[in-house]
Amino acid sequence: SGVPRQSRADVERRLARRALENRAAMAHYEKNFAACASLSEEAGDAYLAASCHAMAGNRDAAFSQLAKAIDGKFRNLELLELDTGFASLRDDERWASERARLAAKVEAGDGVHPELQRLFNEDQGDRRAVATGQKIDFSQIAPRDKARRERVDAILAAGGAKFSADYHHAAMVFQHGETPAEIQRAHELALEAIRLDPDNDRARWLAAAAEDRKLMYEDKPQKWGTQFKLVDGKWVVWNVDPAITDAEREEWNVPTLAQARERAEQMNANLPKPQG
Repeated sequence: SGVPRQSRADVERRLARRALENRAAMAHYEKNFAACASLSEEAGDAYLAASCHAMAGNRDAAFSQLAKAIDGKFRNLELLELDTGFASLRDDERWASERARLAAKVEAGDGVHPELQRLFNEDQGDRRAVATGQKIDFSQIAPRDKARRERVDAILAAGGAKFSADYHHAAMVFQHGETPAEIQRAHELALEAIRLDPDNDRARWLAAAAEDRKLMYEDKPQKWGTQFKLVDGKWVVWNVDPAITDAEREEWNVPTLAQARERAEQMNANLPKPQG
């Protein structure tokens, strides 16, 4: 693949960070915003830490973390403007200053490609209903998927992708392609995202998922266990190559095989109940 292998120490560092992120997400869900802020800081997620500090009523800490996020890799101006977690900060003069600073970085090209970000958001929005067990009409989504792939292809051909996140966003759009060649393109784009940022955990998972999806399209066993299929009305994990270990899955930010099977059961629990 051309992507350097991660050392065990790197894998364990990433797993520890993910555990902190999961605890922060749970604290956020439970509205324990002070804990969320503390855990997010420890995990290195300055943006979420800023949002949680704001909701906990700690303005100074919120602005400190927001500045840190903007000094780092955060470049999503649209998210900043829509995020209700920052509602309590918008009457503070520091808000306009930080927003302007972020906007200047985005305008100068020091950030993700805005259209690739938008296309990624649209792709994910079309699939959000799956998480709640709602039925999706793919006959309506397929033409939008095709149009998104064509636009992403044009942006890439023009050299528009520069950052790891750009390649991750492009890869996700191609991940929902219709042919093995399009899925292979997703895999290659995700690998490029990892080359630019070895800590891009989402790109690591996507590289593995695209490889699995291509194998499934070719009616071969998948390697990592990321793909599911409806069989007789129930979700199952598609056939998996038994030679791949959970330790290898960890390197690619993929859940264990047992966790994948647990997710299948959760998906089945969300399936609509038969009528009558």
